[in-house]
Amino acid sequence: MFILLSGSCLCLASSPVVLPDGAVDHETVTLDEIQSNIVRCPDAEYAEKMIAAIDAVRTRGDSIGGVVTCIGLGSPVFDKLEAELAKAVMSLPATKGFEFGSGFAGTFLTGSEHNDEFFTDEHGRSRTRTNRSGGIQGGISNGEIMNMRVAFKPTATIGKKQHTATREKKEIELIARGRHDPCVVPRAVPMVEAMVALVLVDQLMAQHALCNLFPINPELQEPLSLNFPEFEPAII
Repeated sequence: MFILLSGSCLCLASSPVVLPDGAVDHETVTLDEIQSNIVRCPDAEYAEKMIAAIDAVRTRGDSIGGVVTCIGLGSPVFDKLEAELAKAVMSLPATKGFEFGSGFAGTFLTGSEHNDEFFTDEHGRSRTRTNRSGGIQGGISNGEIMNMRVAFKPTATIGKKQHTATREKKEIELIARGRHDPCVVPRAVPMVEAMVALVLVDQLMAQHALCNLFPINPELQEPLSLNFPEFEPAII
């Protein structure tokens, strides 16, 4: 089974507000901590910094983007899981980037530095000492925490004057009216969570069907349970 927890971990302004690595323990963070503030950041100190950054750019009639980090606990399933997750979250409005596990930072490591070494824990289960793969290897989840980051662009509709062109190819100035969010990241958190949940449920159902068609080796795979946990409705 899996548990989904997600939170906005970065907002960009003239000075970036970046939640440091390790500031949030992915093993213990709770949904209540994420939902405790309007930017859905589980770290109270950085949540206030993000709120201040968004408010500052809002008063200038501008907008900013940011990154949503989504954490999921997975069971081994088949199909190219990273590709399915990327397709799902990149289908959301305003998404401009997706990385899994070590992501682009992993390109600066050697193979010996990046590889996740396996070991047997005190419960007799196969685990990895590190999780640079983000919980997925060879397109299959390995039971470790799945870790992905989704980048959202600044809101396109802003209060500042912008140059544009009409269908008649005449250059004009455009001024947007009405209420528009200066940052979409807080609203994106439950959307990312929902898309990831849909992909994982789909894969779990496929895995369940596969196990009923072909016998499994109990030494290599635990029986799959479909007792899904109850989730509180997302607040958007």
